[in-house]
Amino acid sequence: MKLNYVSQGSGQPVVLMHGMFGSLSNLGGVGRALADRYQVIAVDMRNHGESPHSMTMNYPVMAADIVELLDDLALSEAHLLGHSMGGKVAMQVALNQPDRVASLIAADIAPVTYQPDRHGGVLSGLSALAEARPGSRQQADQLLARHVS
Repeated sequence: MKLNYVSQGSGQPVVLMHGMFGSLSNLGGVGRALADRYQVIAVDMRNHGESPHSMTMNYPVMAADIVELLDDLALSEAHLLGHSMGGKVAMQVALNQPDRVASLIAADIAPVTYQPDRHGGVLSGLSALAEARPGSRQQADQLLARHVS
């Protein structure tokens, strides 16, 4: 898949990958800070921003999208910086094509498999808060404690 991207600066390439529901502008401050020393390539991940949309969305295909971008830009390797979902994609690129990764920064994500419903308690607690409309923070804490362990 041909991802939408913006490139600025020159030097060793750094690919910036945003998190779920984000876009290439999410890491704009980081990109601007790096652009005086690096070629910064900020991407819209598949199904985000101006990149194409597809029913298929998983880490292996998203990693392949990044490798395809590196190929299209004739880059043999790049530094990868990914936030949250982008960090998972960066880790997948490193697993699949370690020779293409000069370095990797995974921000706000860990190299573990998360349970599919790990936020279920939080979401049900927030719904309960909306319905109950507690009158104090203490009441809200007590209500949330019933849903979140």
